[in-house]
Amino acid sequence: MSRQRTIATLLVPLLLLSGCLSDEASEDPETEDCSAIIGDSCEIEDTTVDDGVLEQEISISGTSFCDNTNPDHCLLPFPSSAFLDSDSGTATGYRLDIDGQAIPDSASAPSEDFHMLDNKDGHSPSTQIFTTFSSLPDISGLASQDSIPSSALPGHNSLILNMDTGQILEHWVEISSRTQEDEQTLVHVRTLRGLDHNTQYAVAFRNLIDGDGEQVAPFPGFKALRDGSVTDNQQIESLRSSYEDMFSSLSEIGYERKDLTSAWWFHTASSQSIMGDIISMRNNATQLLGENGIGCNVTSVTENYAEDNTTLRRISGTITTPHYLQSTYPPTPMTRYEDGTPRFNFMTEVVFTVTIPQSAADSSQPAPLVVLGHGFLGNGEGMVSGFRGWANDSGVATIGTDFKGWSSDGDFGAVTFGLMNVNYLQHQSERLQQSVINHLAMVTTIKGVCSDLPEFYHNGINLVDTTDIDYMGVSLGGIRGPSMLSLIPEIDRGVLWVAGSSFSFIAERSTQYTQFEELFSSPLAYESTMDRSILLALMQSMWDTTEPETYLPFIDGGMDGELHPYEILYVVSINDAQVTTLSADRASRTSGIPVLANSTYHPYGLDVTEAPVSGSAIVYFDGRFPAVPSGNIQGPMEYHSLAHNQVLGYDPAVDLATDFLLSGQITDTCSGECYFEGTW
Repeated sequence: MSRQRTIATLLVPLLLLSGCLSDEASEDPETEDCSAIIGDSCEIEDTTVDDGVLEQEISISGTSFCDNTNPDHCLLPFPSSAFLDSDSGTATGYRLDIDGQAIPDSASAPSEDFHMLDNKDGHSPSTQIFTTFSSLPDISGLASQDSIPSSALPGHNSLILNMDTGQILEHWVEISSRTQEDEQTLVHVRTLRGLDHNTQYAVAFRNLIDGDGEQVAPFPGFKALRDGSVTDNQQIESLRSSYEDMFSSLSEIGYERKDLTSAWWFHTASSQSIMGDIISMRNNATQLLGENGIGCNVTSVTENYAEDNTTLRRISGTITTPHYLQSTYPPTPMTRYEDGTPRFNFMTEVVFTVTIPQSAADSSQPAPLVVLGHGFLGNGEGMVSGFRGWANDSGVATIGTDFKGWSSDGDFGAVTFGLMNVNYLQHQSERLQQSVINHLAMVTTIKGVCSDLPEFYHNGINLVDTTDIDYMGVSLGGIRGPSMLSLIPEIDRGVLWVAGSSFSFIAERSTQYTQFEELFSSPLAYESTMDRSILLALMQSMWDTTEPETYLPFIDGGMDGELHPYEILYVVSINDAQVTTLSADRASRTSGIPVLANSTYHPYGLDVTEAPVSGSAIVYFDGRFPAVPSGNIQGPMEYHSLAHNQVLGYDPAVDLATDFLLSGQITDTCSGECYFEGTW
């Protein structure tokens, strides 16, 4: 038997190098036909060498549209090079190709190809990374979120490798908290920040042991690639050449192929692929709007709104805005040219709301204008009205419109419908892009042709100063901030309250997910826990166009004149149950901003700086709220509004935000560490 193994080992490289057996190597007529070419090798049924030793193909089941290195799910491991096609016309040289048959089907409708994935030239840089194993590994020896530095040590048994630079990426590993009895458990590899655009990465595990102390066996498809064994599976064979490159890269840093339990590679999308649609829309809309916008229409004026003497006047109206979707009401797709580029469809009227603070009227001084970004499934009017007390105390005028896609304007129904057929969630992503254009039109118009509305005047003075507009967003509004600040040049400073990055990372840990999970997991939708996790990961590529991590790497210098530099202040609340603190850590690392020294928590990998600071920073406040789960699962609903909302009423946090908006300075408003006494 040992002699047969030796001969088989020598035979496989010969097959790979030559493409098929020579006449001297085989007299079997079945092996002389090399018509079934797969990559650089042939489909071989069996081979016979001169001394009669026979090596048979290994039979690996699977389909052409799946990654057959993992039998537990068509789309595992995720993300995978198995779903990349070569394309010389893209910036990366690849194009995503995920067949609709590979995407989990809803009980209500079969999945089709996602057009928003097919036009990407790689996987999302904010991607979730996960796989399953033949038995659940014991990860106690791997880096956790509390022991990240160990992930870069030479003896560590999990790895993320930048194959372009040879850099080992620090990371942590967790077992999914979302499992069901009839499915294998996902094992997640968590990056610390958004990955680089247009970059090749390898993920590897080696020498894993399960809970019984037994070695975790590699899956047959991967093992065949690792060991150089020929298979009868065309999809496996098509991976062989690129996996050899990966094995070489891993070997160079001490990850020998014989020790590997699992390994795979993927390539991230280019900036052009991720942002091409929204930049095209923004540039076209800028031309249509001109320097001053097209026009606005005031529809109502309320004096002393809410009769609490905080607001001189609340003004509601509409702004004329270029529209790129087929309809204004969801779900509706984007209109596109034949090459897929977004196409202007018609002009529409988008609502806006302005408040003028009473303090501006009392002082007869124009109030600087701040754009407010609302929370999940909220609206601009509610946000502006709700922050009237802060606006009055701060002496600022505020303006807001809806974040279509995640607003109260029909989006709850559209999202719930999409959870029964995720193909429709593509339309929500396109609607999110339209909302950026809506904000662009609002800002351009209010600075231009609508900067001198009669309703802005009091005692002959225009109380709305539109010369320098800033931004403040809460929750979803904070998450949306970086795309707004990057794409709209008129706003270049923003406060991002209780926000983070990587939408798919946030979702499973958020109590906001609770209101949708019952439907998402129902017999009408996707009963498989694994399917739901994979679908959320797939959606990240759809969300990337307005995802913070797409824009945070360009915070300082912008990008080729298409993205603009900006300054941000993140105000974070420890044990936030809606937007996990871990996602704020990701955002800060992706942007490279420092953490203020008086923060109650200093995330790993950030520079610590003393106040005052000019530029950008992140500050963590702690109201001593109950701890939320550490894994990828949401906490109880009674935690929903605790840390997330109460920090908004803590005076030092409010003063910090206001000082930054008005002066650009990040000051020490805590007089020590930023603790406060929350109520729960």
